[in-house]
Amino acid sequence: MEGELQKRKVITTLFFIVLADMLGFGLIIPLLPYYVKQFGASDLMIGLLAMVYPLGQVFAAPLIGRFSDKVGRKKALLLSVGGTFLSLITLGLARSVLVVLISRLIDGLTGGNITVAQSYIGDFTDEKSRAKSLGLIGAAFGLGFILGPALGGFLSRWGFSVPAFFAAGLSFVNLLNIIFLLPDSKPVQDSKRVPFTFEELKKTISMPHLGSLVFVKLFYSLGFTMFESSFSLFAMKKLNLPLSTTSYVLAYVGLVIVFTQGFLVGKVTKKYSEDNVIKALIFIASLFLLLYSLSANVFTLLLFLGPLAMTSALIGVSLSSLVTKSVQREKLGGTLGVFNSVDSLMRIISPVLGAAIIQYLGPSLLGVFEGLVVSISGLIFYLVFVPKYSLFISKSSGGVV
Repeated sequence: MEGELQKRKVITTLFFIVLADMLGFGLIIPLLPYYVKQFGASDLMIGLLAMVYPLGQVFAAPLIGRFSDKVGRKKALLLSVGGTFLSLITLGLARSVLVVLISRLIDGLTGGNITVAQSYIGDFTDEKSRAKSLGLIGAAFGLGFILGPALGGFLSRWGFSVPAFFAAGLSFVNLLNIIFLLPDSKPVQDSKRVPFTFEELKKTISMPHLGSLVFVKLFYSLGFTMFESSFSLFAMKKLNLPLSTTSYVLAYVGLVIVFTQGFLVGKVTKKYSEDNVIKALIFIASLFLLLYSLSANVFTLLLFLGPLAMTSALIGVSLSSLVTKSVQREKLGGTLGVFNSVDSLMRIISPVLGAAIIQYLGPSLLGVFEGLVVSISGLIFYLVFVPKYSLFISKSSGGVV
């Protein structure tokens, strides 16, 4: 009973830590173009600023994940949230584009909150309840993204620095929550088993089932990050939607994702294993990626986006849960970091690729391409990952969390 209470306390605390973190992130990102325009930033510089954070994450997520394996989740989370706090204070005090650039780089190079939170979940939950707990973390992530921009717009009435300082306040509260409410889930003596090297991380990812899962994640992430980054341009070019309508549509998608991750994931994964969930839904998701781009009006768009958001939420959580079941606990943080860095890498590539497809091939073909790459992800999952994962499970003898 005491162990169950501690698990609930950890998951609840992590939920609010991720929620506050993503609230702060959502506060800042939509306002950055307006913020740096007052310093004379060009459109190209605004685009480069948008790339700095995910570029930092490509390198930082695996590193901070491995750091959490070595020294403990709590210290790694303090480092990550502390970096976010420092970056937001720097942003609020910025009086030039260069300082804004430095603040985004600091945040990108220390931002491993999601990776460490997922590793915490892997440490404190058993395999049966893990997907449900990861879903709650995902719901906090989505909820922060929904509420953050609205709150940031409201606070910007008093100046663009105000949202930055408010977000810094949220990060400071997170630091207090970590210090006083979170136990460290990674004993130091356990962490000595695995050296803190990239060679060791490379060796882990080279395991046959994990290597194939990286490629599943890569194509899946390319399809959905392209959808996220290019949807506003698609809505403008294909349906001539005003910004306000596009914002409402994206809020609807976000609410469906939050509902799915917060409530449906636990019920679905209680009945079906994560690999079966992915097998059942990944080609359905690719179909709805195709269909949404063929929408003739807002009604059909909403009709297709609902099941698309629901299936993508279920698949995303199931992929993360599969990672936690595919690697030893002392390698979990670094491995999750690699998988999360794939998302960051795709967020650098997908906006440019999506915009090029819309400009040169037309908006209707955007979903065709997205659906195609997600279908490739599904084929790799079916034909390569599932056989290797089945072999891995049959050979496992209790060494996996």
